Amino acid sequence: MRTKTDTWDSRRVTDQITQALELVRGQNLSLESIGGAEEQIVVGVISEFPSETAARPDVSILLLDGDGKVRTNADFVFYNQREAGGGAVRLVEGTSSLNDAVGSPGEVLVVDFASLPSDVDRIVVGASLDSDAGLTFANADHLEISLLVADSVSPSVVFTLSVEEPVLALLFGEFYRRGAAWKFRALGQGYGDGLGALAQEFGVEIDDDPSTADGPTVQEEMVPANDNGEDATTPPDSEAATATASTVVPDGTGHMTIRKALRPPKLPEWSLRNDLNDESEWDRARLFSVSAIGSGDERERRAVSALLSVMNGVREFGRELVRRSGGPAGTIETFIEPEFDWNEKKYRPDGLIRVTRGAKQWVALVEAKSSTAKLTDDQVEIYVDIARKLGFNAVITVSNQLLGAHDQHPVKVDKRKLKKVSLHHLSWDEIRSVAIQMSMHRQVQDSTQSWVLREFVRYLQHPKSGLHGFTDMGPQWVQVREAVKTRTLNVDNKGAIEVCNLFDQLVRHIGHDLSCLLSTDVRPIFPRNRPDSTSRIQQLADSGMMFGSLRVPGATGPLTLAVDLRSDTVECSTIVDAPREGRPATRVNWVVKQMPDAHGDTLVEAVLPGRTSANIGALLGQLRESPDGLLPADGKLPKQFKITRGHTLSRNRGNVVISANKLVEEFYRDVVQVLRSPKPTKPVKA
Repeated sequence: MRTKTDTWDSRRVTDQITQALELVRGQNLSLESIGGAEEQIVVGVISEFPSETAARPDVSILLLDGDGKVRTNADFVFYNQREAGGGAVRLVEGTSSLNDAVGSPGEVLVVDFASLPSDVDRIVVGASLDSDAGLTFANADHLEISLLVADSVSPSVVFTLSVEEPVLALLFGEFYRRGAAWKFRALGQGYGDGLGALAQEFGVEIDDDPSTADGPTVQEEMVPANDNGEDATTPPDSEAATATASTVVPDGTGHMTIRKALRPPKLPEWSLRNDLNDESEWDRARLFSVSAIGSGDERERRAVSALLSVMNGVREFGRELVRRSGGPAGTIETFIEPEFDWNEKKYRPDGLIRVTRGAKQWVALVEAKSSTAKLTDDQVEIYVDIARKLGFNAVITVSNQLLGAHDQHPVKVDKRKLKKVSLHHLSWDEIRSVAIQMSMHRQVQDSTQSWVLREFVRYLQHPKSGLHGFTDMGPQWVQVREAVKTRTLNVDNKGAIEVCNLFDQLVRHIGHDLSCLLSTDVRPIFPRNRPDSTSRIQQLADSGMMFGSLRVPGATGPLTLAVDLRSDTVECSTIVDAPREGRPATRVNWVVKQMPDAHGDTLVEAVLPGRTSANIGALLGQLRESPDGLLPADGKLPKQFKITRGHTLSRNRGNVVISANKLVEEFYRDVVQVLRSPKPTKPVKA
């Protein structure tokens, strides 16, 4: 079966839709003026952040009385309490047409003014960020609220915000009564202390005592367990037990409780290497066939056609890749090999993506490579020039190349040309990660689209597709490893520069794998100040080691990967804060008992306070017998525990990647996903 993708028609770029009224901060208008006085209004809230961040703001709505306060906590609408006012105000999963019209992916707000209780005088619409995200609304690329009258095809009103202050919560706009009529006002008011401060200002009763947060505690007595062997004080199916982001939930007392993410997500039962591949007697017929696939240009064209057709056909997948490429939410159209004239020559990039949202269009050229083919500076720069000439917004490159620690793109293009055209790179590793995450974690609502995405995953996984992603440490690996072992590695060794860069790509590759397994955004942590190549090679020559870390939402600390080229070992480690209460032996037992399935040769170290204090280490198997191995003679109490597990590293450059992946998954399953931070100490009341 062949999939059909639209051909490019440059005349369609100029299609126009009725222009929405654009408001400025403080401006208001009557809903009657846009035909919404007696109709439902659909509200889209857009918060777009740089593609390298994991920011996902949460929308909230408050129904207020004449005094500017909620009547009860039931007037606070958010993702755990999805409607108020008897259903007159509700958060709903938008249909394709609704989401495309307002430009807001996922949920939209629907307000039925005819059904609102008579004592509701205002409705404020806001959004908030988790304080642990390391971002504020000042980091946003685009903030917007749009109003759509029911049954319309495009927004009637748009308000675009610009925020300079580092606020964690933001009011986008409000509806309010004036006599018998309803009006809308553009706000743009921020709150530095986040969702709790916003909610409390309008009368929501917040219980923000940190001691109420879920988490393990240190006790001299045993905590009773339920039939499943879990702490009976925390039901296994409770919201707190599975939260991976800040949540706001009713606490049963009439208050609303803000809780922090204390638990990382668990690894699924399925694996990337075994459960996503077919092992049947015969080859099954597939939507994206690899039968009789050629090499070179044919393989590349087939890969691009498959990618663009799935982006066009699977709405959630297409929108996520467009978002990662700096594009807006909207209706996606894709085209294969459009032809353009440039400098008296004809050029045909591999594809084109067009996103339409209201009257605006975002257009990007696509250039892709498969297998071992590399992107070239000259070719990409020509497509940037074509995009500039035609007023397009971006150029997207796709290949098996991953970005290093601080690379913005695999190729170098004159930065002066990127003022009006942005340049983005998607690796096949990243595309595979997004596809598997959405497919295996059921993030695609339509069953047919979900099946199409699963077929695309099988195509990506097939060795003949040429979309293998990151597979080995490069041809210089053996030479550099031997030079490190013999202490003959020089700082001008070009192979060492390549190996260091490939190690950074390995860390990013493992992050992509964990992201799709855990259905969360696992990102590499690189130092802000990039060391020059000479310093980094000197560090490798002196220590024989390379390090990289990953941040997992909810984990007690970064997951650090270390490769020792001298001893041919690879290690994973993480840290957890030590409790501030209990006897020394109780504190050691607290961390040991959290890892019942970890291997006995896992190293546990007590990190002691003071710069001159050396860590004390003991194997987990020994500590299960007695905690004495981590009790210092001088009586100092540990401030942290560091847990490390190592494996012998395969000498084959390709098996290095397999060894590292296997160790990370094992360490995450046995250590990272089960570790909990200690429960905060309750303040002493005077």
